[in-house]
Amino acid sequence: MRYAVLTDIHSNLEALECALDYLSNQKIDEYWTLGDNVGYGANPNECLEWVFAHARVILAGNHEKALVDRKILDWFEGSARTAILWTAGVLKPEYREKISKLNYVHVTTNTTLVHASPHQPEEFHYLFSPEEARPAFRAFQTPLCFVGHTHIPTRFVESSRSAEYLPPGKYRLERGERYILNPGAMGQPRDRDPRLAFGIFDEDDWTFEVVRLQYDNQKAAGKIRDAGLPIHLAARLMA
Repeated sequence: MRYAVLTDIHSNLEALECALDYLSNQKIDEYWTLGDNVGYGANPNECLEWVFAHARVILAGNHEKALVDRKILDWFEGSARTAILWTAGVLKPEYREKISKLNYVHVTTNTTLVHASPHQPEEFHYLFSPEEARPAFRAFQTPLCFVGHTHIPTRFVESSRSAEYLPPGKYRLERGERYILNPGAMGQPRDRDPRLAFGIFDEDDWTFEVVRLQYDNQKAAGKIRDAGLPIHLAARLMA
């Protein structure tokens, strides 16, 4: 089985369509979305239309929860809060209802899927360092855990207590080892590489591939400006 691991789409339709065009030739069996399909970008309804129609796993990120939970919304400040309030104003009612029912975690035989961390998933802890990953490793039992939230492709290895940035490429995983894997962000990368990022997990070959693709970020940024969203959110797609 081959799985496309998508996270942090952030209402970026241009990035989503570019990734799907590539994935249409990759013999993907299931699509997994790890949350934050909304927020920041200008096409929440269009992105959610595809997600709810085609993704096998759809998880709640903090941006989804902020749409339906005032406590989470109160965590948001600045442009992130502005974008969520704008999204709430344009979101179709049927998507709001579906978002309210999304789970934080999904577990398969070999994988645990979560937006931020399997440790207190409702708190949306960031995983940047090996120290931050330690409680996360204790919180799941499967060989692999896929996360998003940081917008940076990263691999954490339990035995070596290490964390490393993952450039694009295919990585062979060691059977018997445990990993936390972050494919990076589809809709708003934050590693000084403006190309969209996602992962492909091959369960038979036991490999994880990080894919980076150039997409029409100028068009996506223009939509953000035209919607009246903070211009800072458009600029982030360029860097």
